[in-house]
Formats: sequence, structure tokens, C-alpha cells
Amino acid sequence: MAKSKRTNYLIDKPFQIGFIVKYVLVLIITIVIFFGIVALYYFQSSFFGTNFLDQNITVQTRGQIKTQDGYPVYLYDKENIQVYKKSGNSYFCYKSFENPNYTADDAVTGVSEKDLEPLYGSIPKQTKMFYLVIFPLLWMFIIIVVIISVYSLFFSHRMAGPIYRIRVSLERMLANDYDFKIRVRKNDFFINIIDKLELLRQKIKDGGK
Repeated sequence: MAKSKRTNYLIDKPFQIGFIVKYVLVLIITIVIFFGIVALYYFQSSFFGTNFLDQNITVQTRGQIKTQDGYPVYLYDKENIQVYKKSGNSYFCYKSFENPNYTADDAVTGVSEKDLEPLYGSIPKQTKMFYLVIFPLLWMFIIIVVIISVYSLFFSHRMAGPIYRIRVSLERMLANDYDFKIRVRKNDFFINIIDKLELLRQKIKDGGK
């Protein structure tokens, strides 16, 4: 049986959209139940005095280093020092390595931005356990829903295509039109049924021989 390429992935929209919606709804309901159980567990723990998700913790993140007042720090290689920028073009010494001309908080003049390199490093950040537990889980479930939705589209396409072909073929045969060939793709479902239908079409066309 000849192969056929099918680029339209929504052949039978009511069937396929209904299939995808039901599939995704089951997944979403499962996720909601999961989050409900997790929330109930931690609510119960909180009720008895152990508020796990509300704990403040310190995590190390990578970013541009800043002073205690929040000014960004740059490496000023020209003078072998680190500087921080306040406002406009006002720069001050943050750390001096081997340059005796500068100490901390000394004003640094003649600084050009092209000579500065943002200083990155490990930065401590205060957060709550809630954000470290719930948000990654939520993003993971969103990604799973998207993957399942796309997979459902391709999966339903393998069913909708043959069903559509069977329906069209039966309609043509009922109209006494047998001059066609029922084509199917290798990975479609119901291939055995379509093979039988193709044999029936050929047999009727040949006069029942």
C-alpha cells in the first residue's frame, strides 16, 4: 500500500481537540491534586509549629558584585583597583590591590567606562524555602503539560488520519465510486482495518472475484 504524507495535523478537529483537552485536563487535575496534598501536608506541619516553607534561607547566586549600599562594582585594570559607581560619572575605590595611591572610598577621577569590567562573583541572596520548592515544581509541571499537549496532537493525528480515510472511503464506495486507492502511513493506527477495507474495495471493483 502506497505511503502518503500528511502535513495537516488537525484532520478531524472535534475528535483531536477533544482528545487533547481531555488528556490535558486529566494531567492538570492530577497536578492540582498533587499541589493540594503538598499544601495540606505543609499546612498541617505549620499548624503544629514546623513552618518548613516559610523558613528564610541564604543561597549563593552568581551576579555582579555590589557594595553594601547597592552600588555596582567594576574592575578598573588601568589602576589595578576595584571601583564602584554612585551617580553620573562618580567613581570611588572599592578595593585597592597593590596600588598605594588609593584606599577604600577614595574618589577616582578620569575613569572611562570602556576601561571598566563588571565584577561578577558569588552573591548571597535571602529567600524563602517556598520559592525553592514550589516554583521549580510549578515550572516542571507547566513544561510537562506543554510536552503532553504536543505529544497528544501527534498521537491523535495517528488515529484521526485513518478514521478520516475510512469514512471518506466508505462514502465513496456507497456512491459506487471504487476508482481510488486507500492510502495509509506506516505509523498510523488501524492499518489492519484499512488493509481489509482496501481488499474489499478492490474485490467489489473487480466484480466480486
